[in-house]
Amino acid sequence: MASTRRALVIGTGTGGLASAAFLAKDGFDVLALDADAEIGGYLAPFSKDGFVFDQGLHYVGACRPGQLVHDLLQSLGVDAGELFHELNPDGFDLYRFPDLDVQVCRPLAAYRERLGVLFPEESKGLRHFFGLLDGAARMHDALARGILGRPVLTDLVALTGVPALLQWSQRPLRELIEQSTSDERLRAVLAGQSGAWALPPSRVVGLAALLYMAHFSDGAFFPRGGGGGLRDALVRAAEAKGAQFRTRALVERIETERGRVTGVVLAGGERIEADIVVSAVDPALTLGRLVSASDLPTSLRRKAAVIEPSMATFQIWLGLRRDLRTYGLGAQNVWLYPSYDVEEGFSARFTGKLPPRPMLFLSPTSIKDPSGTLAPEGSSSLVVLTYVPHARFRKWQSLPEAERGPAYAAYRDEIAAWMLKELDARYPGLVGDVVVQAYGTPLTAADRTRAAAGAPFGPAMTLSQWGPKGFRTRTPVTGLYLAGSGVFGGGVAPCLLSGLAASFMAKLAPK
Repeated sequence: MASTRRALVIGTGTGGLASAAFLAKDGFDVLALDADAEIGGYLAPFSKDGFVFDQGLHYVGACRPGQLVHDLLQSLGVDAGELFHELNPDGFDLYRFPDLDVQVCRPLAAYRERLGVLFPEESKGLRHFFGLLDGAARMHDALARGILGRPVLTDLVALTGVPALLQWSQRPLRELIEQSTSDERLRAVLAGQSGAWALPPSRVVGLAALLYMAHFSDGAFFPRGGGGGLRDALVRAAEAKGAQFRTRALVERIETERGRVTGVVLAGGERIEADIVVSAVDPALTLGRLVSASDLPTSLRRKAAVIEPSMATFQIWLGLRRDLRTYGLGAQNVWLYPSYDVEEGFSARFTGKLPPRPMLFLSPTSIKDPSGTLAPEGSSSLVVLTYVPHARFRKWQSLPEAERGPAYAAYRDEIAAWMLKELDARYPGLVGDVVVQAYGTPLTAADRTRAAAGAPFGPAMTLSQWGPKGFRTRTPVTGLYLAGSGVFGGGVAPCLLSGLAASFMAKLAPK
């Protein structure tokens, strides 16, 4: 394409970086803008005292040749085989319940067999559940090949399972699990990955959850250098094609004329003209504040105004002068559930009250990354995460971080103590020799990425917001497109895909 049209990208998270790289590859003159001091959104790491911490990336699927993430990156000149390291294939996720540990392994057949040994009376229910999950995996692979322009005849096999799967686009995951088994322990295991989409089984669309699980059907991976390693690879790919980046550039308004985008206005009044604008920030921000209401249909404005965000997180970043492998952690994620009631871990979303004990997610990033760049030798970096309601922090959200005062700090410390108490009960003595201890609240996420309600996964994947009822790449404003977690969902693969879609649509825009 011999176009010299100017394209602006708002936000440089995974979706924004992918948009910049694909647009530049397609011949656009690209400038990507970020309000923060650093490029990368949730991919941007921070460092302290020799430790490097990730803000949002924990694992990625479909990284083998011929799979979605691998081939999307390959099309940009990024070698995914070199970038990603596979997590423990015999247990890339560990679900730890009060008296049961389950290692999630690859491939799906091996995991199904493992659960069959643990639950010998549940063979019929497992056959039902994994039959649908196998179908979702085939659908995932067929969609990937179609998107990447290389479908094969065997993809027709995936179509035979579509009717059975499509009913779960209108029903929640909990119904599928309850339909499959009455065993409360197996129900909890089948819902064990719920934290990955930040919704309880009763709220997440069944098909969305199945496709997410299917994404890891052939294993899980972590980038060398953590999220920063993936960010840097995408930046290099974009810059190699001529894209430029600018930080501390807060977009206050997307300008239009006669229904067509003409550029953006930054805080302070600077105007930057453009033929194409890709907004890779939250749709609530793009459609609710950056674009004039007069440019959007009433129905779309109302839809943006009532977006239900995914649940917000509270993170503790720990730098420990000890090797956590000697304390039982490995190259895997750990999900700690205080009971077999997975719903309970998300109850605060609806009640505003924290449960007696938190559900915790552990990510020992320095073990997951063999490059040795995330922690000094003999030391470890560890992320401890739980879900909290944004409403508990709302009274401080209008204040700059430095002005939130002692009450905010006290409440932040209270939640951290609550989490660490649970962690010590489940992994006695794990935390010690602490060099760094830092916290990330829902407001931290909103400060750094402009995420609505501090939600790291964008709009919640509920029945009223996912799939056909979600947001599209194209908007009613000619030349304005959406990317990021608000389009296809949260996570690396959906956000990479949103960048490809935005560039494809931009190429079709009338000049």
